[in-house]
Amino acid sequence: MRIAILVMAAGFSRRFKASGGEHKLLASLNGRPVLQHTLDHAVATGLDVFVVTRPEDRAIHTLIPAGRAVICRSAGIGDSIAAGVKATADYDGWLITLGDMPFIAVESLLAVADALHHAPLVRAQVEGKPGHPVGFQRAFYSALAVLTGDSGARGVLSSAPCRAVALTDKGCLLDIDTRSDLQRTVAL
Repeated sequence: MRIAILVMAAGFSRRFKASGGEHKLLASLNGRPVLQHTLDHAVATGLDVFVVTRPEDRAIHTLIPAGRAVICRSAGIGDSIAAGVKATADYDGWLITLGDMPFIAVESLLAVADALHHAPLVRAQVEGKPGHPVGFQRAFYSALAVLTGDSGARGVLSSAPCRAVALTDKGCLLDIDTRSDLQRTVAL
């Protein structure tokens, strides 16, 4: 089964900018951009990694492995997922993760990918809370390819039984939306 990791990185970072920062994916975390941490973990899985971003985000493009950028003209997470899935239509499944979640461990990504071999819809779960990544088998291609707006894949997730992948990795729950989120995570 060929699984692609789709990293969502097409947002405008409005809350982070409003809290006094630049684009959150470019903000420094332990000396490197937030998105670089996310990508390093994704690439370390050995799975193919694609990053969904907007055409004008040239600084983000410089962080993306060659040939792995998917351009999306909208910042809605639904539009981003649809663009990523359509660009990788020859894959058997997808792990969807977010560019602003730099603490998801390689082992967690691999655990969800492994579960996707055995169930059509899977999701990381930590202490009973749903997190990322979320995995979809090819059976969900049509539903994912038509997503739009900001609700992401919630409707798809609620349309079928989803296998929870119980993990202890709190990185599956931690995202960075504001400067205070970033400062709090540096202390982890």
